[in-house]
Amino acid sequence: MTSGAGAPGSAPTGRSVSKRRPWVVAGSFGVVWLLLLLAGSDRPPPPGFAIVLGILLVLVAVVAVAIPRLWQVQREKGARRVLALSTVLGAVAGLLIASGFALGGSGEPSRPEMSLQDIVIWLCVLTVVGAVNGALVGAVTVLTSPRSH
Repeated sequence: MTSGAGAPGSAPTGRSVSKRRPWVVAGSFGVVWLLLLLAGSDRPPPPGFAIVLGILLVLVAVVAVAIPRLWQVQREKGARRVLALSTVLGAVAGLLIASGFALGGSGEPSRPEMSLQDIVIWLCVLTVVGAVNGALVGAVTVLTSPRSH
């Protein structure tokens, strides 16, 4: 049997584990972020929260696709390069998300428009949060990389 799966009930092979591992890591970050977002939202969450969920799902997919490439960077250039790259990419993602909400609104019809000062604060905060999250993704990526023998 060459499908990469063992006998029914047996432990998965290394090949199938390493294909699933990026999705497990990315999905774990997605669950943590979802719980944090729900903890900070109104009860029940506002209609605009659906947009946040959509963005979160896209980010989980992007992280899952990026993890194998980050493992390759780790093999070729080391863990520090992975941490630096993931931190920068996280900051860029935070900035893009903040820009989208600053330009498009929060999804809350009763929320007043953001002032320039509000926009600058929002951009800075989400850029820093994105960088921190990117660094965490990079650290977990390094820690979960498959060991080649």
